[in-house]
Amino acid sequence: RAFLPNLKDGVSSPKSDELMKNILYSILITLFIALTTISSAYAQDSHQLGLPEGAKARLGKGRINEVKYSPDGTKLAVASSIGIWIYDAQTGEELDLYTGHTRSVNSVAFSLDGNTIASVSDDNTVRLWDTNSGTHLHRLSGHTRPVYSVAFSPDGKTIASGSADETIRLWNANTGTHIRTLWGHAGTITSVAFSPDGNMVATGSTDYTILLWDARTGSFLHTLSEHTWNVNSVVFSPDNSTLASGSEDGTIRLWHPNTGKQIRTLSEQAGGIYDVAFSPDGNTIASASSDSTIFLWDASNGTHIHTLSEHTDRVTSVSFSADGSTLASASKDDNTIRLWDINNGTYLRTLSKHTSRVSSVAFSPDGDTIASASRDDNTIHLWNTKTGTLIHTLSGHTDWVLSIAYSPDGNTIVSGSKDKTGRLWNANTGTYIRTLQGHVGWVSSVAFSPDGNTIATASGDGTVRLWEVSDGRHIRTLPGQPDTISHSSVSLGVSFSPDGKIIATGSGDGTVRLWDANAATLIRTLLSVKNFAERVAFRPDGKTIAIGSGYFVQLRDTNTGAYLRTLSGHTYYIHSVAFSPDGSTVASASGDGTVRLWDANNGTHLHTLLGHTWSVSSVAFSPDGNTIASASGDGTVLLWEHTPSPTTNTLVRLSPFNLQSPPVGEQFALSLKIADGKNVAGYQAKVHFDSAALRYVGSVNSDYLPTETYFIPLVIEGNTMTFAASSLSGEAVGDGTLATITFEVVAIKDSIVHLSDVILTDSAGESIIPQTVDAEITILPQLPEDVNEDGIVNIFDLIFVAANFSKQGENIADVNEDNVVNIIDLVLVAAAFGRAASAAAPVLWSLNLDDMPTCTTAEVWLQEARQLNLADPDFQRGILILENLLKTLTPKATALLPNYPNPFNPETWIPYQLASPADVSISIYTADGKLIRTLDLGHQPVGMYHHQSHAAHWDGKNALGELVASGVYFYTLSAGKFSDTRKMLIRK
Repeated sequence: RAFLPNLKDGVSSPKSDELMKNILYSILITLFIALTTISSAYAQDSHQLGLPEGAKARLGKGRINEVKYSPDGTKLAVASSIGIWIYDAQTGEELDLYTGHTRSVNSVAFSLDGNTIASVSDDNTVRLWDTNSGTHLHRLSGHTRPVYSVAFSPDGKTIASGSADETIRLWNANTGTHIRTLWGHAGTITSVAFSPDGNMVATGSTDYTILLWDARTGSFLHTLSEHTWNVNSVVFSPDNSTLASGSEDGTIRLWHPNTGKQIRTLSEQAGGIYDVAFSPDGNTIASASSDSTIFLWDASNGTHIHTLSEHTDRVTSVSFSADGSTLASASKDDNTIRLWDINNGTYLRTLSKHTSRVSSVAFSPDGDTIASASRDDNTIHLWNTKTGTLIHTLSGHTDWVLSIAYSPDGNTIVSGSKDKTGRLWNANTGTYIRTLQGHVGWVSSVAFSPDGNTIATASGDGTVRLWEVSDGRHIRTLPGQPDTISHSSVSLGVSFSPDGKIIATGSGDGTVRLWDANAATLIRTLLSVKNFAERVAFRPDGKTIAIGSGYFVQLRDTNTGAYLRTLSGHTYYIHSVAFSPDGSTVASASGDGTVRLWDANNGTHLHTLLGHTWSVSSVAFSPDGNTIASASGDGTVLLWEHTPSPTTNTLVRLSPFNLQSPPVGEQFALSLKIADGKNVAGYQAKVHFDSAALRYVGSVNSDYLPTETYFIPLVIEGNTMTFAASSLSGEAVGDGTLATITFEVVAIKDSIVHLSDVILTDSAGESIIPQTVDAEITILPQLPEDVNEDGIVNIFDLIFVAANFSKQGENIADVNEDNVVNIIDLVLVAAAFGRAASAAAPVLWSLNLDDMPTCTTAEVWLQEARQLNLADPDFQRGILILENLLKTLTPKATALLPNYPNPFNPETWIPYQLASPADVSISIYTADGKLIRTLDLGHQPVGMYHHQSHAAHWDGKNALGELVASGVYFYTLSAGKFSDTRKMLIRK
């Protein structure tokens, strides 16, 4: 009342009453606006679109793979590493984000009416979406490898998808059912396109060819084979008269689709061609290139019209607007979508800035800012945690930024990079301060001492260096002598203890070393760590150290080095570990795309955070412990709600907490159990489940509470159920079951049944929040050697590795994660073949010889592996597998095998095998012995020639090119001195 005028002795006048009402009204309005503003800081913007369960915001939009205009030109669909972004094409406003794919989305296509989008992904699936509501319609499964291209037929009834499994699949667009599979390419299918009349499908591949197919029957029509490198894009002209193809050989080739003859070659662009597109009127061709440019060409004569050159890295996708006046282009490396005026070739604007792979994340000490480090554009981004807005971008590193850390006072940021330097930055202004130089390998981890005076940097050169913050002076290299190698392998992680007295360093040699920070002397070495000790973290009380090692987290006693426990559950390498500020929780981030939360006291798995579509590289807690930030190679940082673990010993959990998913259609039950309950008179609990994996069937309340209990009717809202009950006659203690829930499996996938908002009350109304444990529904763990992710390590994985040989950067075929696919990865896959067999006689599982590599290929693999001369037991086991593979591929006898199909029309394949090299030919005779055709196959090495890509092919024509009549024919194999004859049948 002191601030209210006209009040005397507590007595108000009519005038003062009115004024008081106005003031109070104003205060309430102000408070309402303030609260509304706070609660909706992220509302209606890109930070909250398509969020996974449990996440409250997203920083960054992920990496761009492709951009497509809607048929009416009003929207742009962007295939990204986290889903499909929908933009307003005029304003650039984010309209929606379709999420559901569990890996990066590679390509999208609109139906001609614009009502449906088809998307394809590294998760091997095709998905269909309703563009009006944003709802998911169908999930099309059948491909066994990542899917890279998708297209609608002009009538919208059929979808074509092309995959790394070397197949094209046709699907019914209305029902999602599979129609047929087209086989013929010997490489990844990179592009598919329907002709405008819907009669033909064109497919481009890494086998350097374009194949043309009859869209109605699936029969093969033509092979176009003038390109000398991967064909990345195929597209028909609007009038159906021309097919354009773009290749990494730097050319665009134009073809007559009906005859397969080449019209002309466009070859002025300097780089490889990643995408080509015709304008709606067919007069212009746009081509996207690895030289960062887009060329516009006159489609009628091949004349170069304009060069569009605002992109700073390779351009991977182009798309024309419906009226042909605007071109959208996307670069997955500079992470931008740019718009261009086609009439004069001028740059209009950048529609949206996407984000590259994020390698590290850190909260500022006050929790108001998050710093994220980028691998692809070598930058650091500073974000406002309340609004999600980008505050500063720190540029200066010349290679990937791998690690970042805030100083204890929050004024300085240190970053470590693959460019072998550390850099200091002003955290408030984003300005560069100085560079820490001296390492001869990349700087993989950085840390401030608790007093903020010292920085530690761990490097791939095997050393850990200490630096003076004030002037950047190099103090010493552990263990005290300059340039002394402190680990026998790369140093990956470094951390100061909370009191600053100990430095922990992790290494690729599988050790963690603890050092006296003042004397720089070695205290002890922890030797029993598995695989890489990639990251290390101290508990806030300094008594425990967490070590990310291989697929596990190890907890060790800091003072004695004694082993405490192992936290297991991840299915790929752990890249980051962190303790919550209260020390109750451990978070671990893994290459399996998840963050797992563990009880630091007993090792119990608490929650799994699912939502990233790529490897999670870093995890951090906010200073108040209420938020978790996770950074991923999918180009985003996700912010998750986190409730610090309660101090009560009472536990409410779903049991069993981990079970392997039953088959689709089968049911299973989860019990909602309580342990160590104290004076429980009532409870409330929410149960969330993944509706894409499970369907709620029913539930039954149990008798933990006294007999006179009122069970509140179950509340079901979408995929969330709320259970509640209250005793009318007393309290319960100890262990028991609260309810039992039955689910039906609708899809085989990893999922979490999650508990939230669990409250227990006693009869006086006093409540506690117990510890909770979710239930995890899992499929069989994914082995890193199972590169095609089909659940088994076999010859297909070997072939996949071979197909990716020499490729650098992040690649699923890079089994040992050294950023290059080579013979070591291949031998590691081979070694995994024997995991189901005895060490003395590893087998090749159940192999289909039609899909095996050639004998010559296996010999080359074996020779390269032996030349490495590595003593590692797994590597030697891989060599043994390759030796057995070579034996399997070497036939004991030359043989002629039955042709397939038989009977056939109009073509067949004739398989055979050679036990020794020979000149090979196959002669075909009529039933009366008349020679009608000879297939001269030339000199062939030892091997199996079973598959269509290796077997002899006869097109059903005689030597004059005439189709032969129905009837019985004979074919004879001549191979050196060997000869054999078999019968075949033609039926028309």
